[in-house]
Amino acid sequence: MPAVTLVNANEMRPPIGPLALDYLAAAMETFECEVRLLDLTWESDPAAALAAHFRDFQPTLVGFTLRNTDDCYLAGHYSCLPHARRILALLRQATDAPLVVGGCAYSLFPAALFETLGVDYGLASEGELALPLLVQALARREDPSTIPGLVHRSSHGTVVNPPQFADLSRLPLFRREWLDNRRYWLEGGQGGFETKRGCNRACIYCADPVAKGRVVRLRDPRQVALELDSLVAQGVTHLHTCDAEFNLPREHALAVCDAILDRGLADRLAWWAYCAPGSFDDELAERMRRAGCVGIDFGADHGDDAQLARLGRDHRVADLERTAKACHQHGLIFMFDLLLGAPGDTREGIAKTIELMRRLEPSRVGISAGVRLYPGTALASRLASPLLPPHPGLLGELDGNDNLLYPVFYLEPALGPDFSAYLSELTASDSRFLVPDPESGLADYNYRENLPLQAAISAGYRGAYWDILRRRVENLPPA
Repeated sequence: MPAVTLVNANEMRPPIGPLALDYLAAAMETFECEVRLLDLTWESDPAAALAAHFRDFQPTLVGFTLRNTDDCYLAGHYSCLPHARRILALLRQATDAPLVVGGCAYSLFPAALFETLGVDYGLASEGELALPLLVQALARREDPSTIPGLVHRSSHGTVVNPPQFADLSRLPLFRREWLDNRRYWLEGGQGGFETKRGCNRACIYCADPVAKGRVVRLRDPRQVALELDSLVAQGVTHLHTCDAEFNLPREHALAVCDAILDRGLADRLAWWAYCAPGSFDDELAERMRRAGCVGIDFGADHGDDAQLARLGRDHRVADLERTAKACHQHGLIFMFDLLLGAPGDTREGIAKTIELMRRLEPSRVGISAGVRLYPGTALASRLASPLLPPHPGLLGELDGNDNLLYPVFYLEPALGPDFSAYLSELTASDSRFLVPDPESGLADYNYRENLPLQAAISAGYRGAYWDILRRRVENLPPA
């Protein structure tokens, strides 16, 4: 029987469960493939853990997931790639099995990561269909080169096959039995789940359509509720959606809420969601709250209609006003995420945005200053083409980085060299604003290695990270 080892080596803290591997392992079982999952997140000695695993198990293939390439944080300059290379080198020492890399981050840079990591294969986009085909082809000594999404070497160089996105209705029920989800909940503060994949929006900066497809594919709401029931049975009672936007389409979001209610889960769990402001209304707010939703993170981006149009967003300030009113009315904690410093942004527009936030009174306002450029997005094509001279607003790894594998950000030069001080002045003394300042402690909007956040989780706080920080600052009890 073909066999595969799936490896997670994410070292970020707080730890985030590798949802893709939990789903992937369940799908692999249906293809008569023996699956072992090796989660190095909990291992103090990865080399010893790998040696012990492969001493007793010789798989046909080893799959390695890469969730992030960096922390997407202009002030942080953190890259995940050195750690990934170290683990892959240890894998080479521990087993002769071919190595394949996949994951959300990998799907953004399939050729570049294939070459820089030196693996045998890559899988762009989803693995539930492609990985079983690859394992079976290798077990039969067949040529795998036509498998959808496969990245491989040929006589012509690196080849990236077009991906094939799964019909989610044909995937098995995800009972979430492969990971130690309870431990991730205890040490990471939350669990995750999907209700759909893909995004059909036209935001100029967003990588979700590149990695997950530009067509929204829906899961059966009843299967989502069964999955949540399984997690609750494991003791995982605080969860966050991993969808691009939970409420797109709105009717599906309502159906998921109804399925949660029908299964009697609303009083047994608390969940948070990412949502789009333009498709949110009073009815959805009421249904989500009744189904156990506690809080929502809205991608507001800006409070100026002209800048929202430049960003390719389909909502406007009036939508933010309606959204805030609905959340306040139905007791939903909510955050507006802002994306400041994109092309065309102005100090006047930003001051107007901060004033709007104060008036609408979200529970928190997340501020990203500077926009990470990703290949395949309209913004990257406009600003970071190797055929164009370097734009004065670009920051980060600019030399020999045409594929943007290492972080490159855009920050509108017209905002001035003292923009950080200006932003701090606008938000001063208001704890609702999470600002991009690595020295600001609880106001720090970078969750990686956020010590106050980790301390709060250790003290029993659970839920969305921005909400954990809110409750800790306001001396509210853990959720």
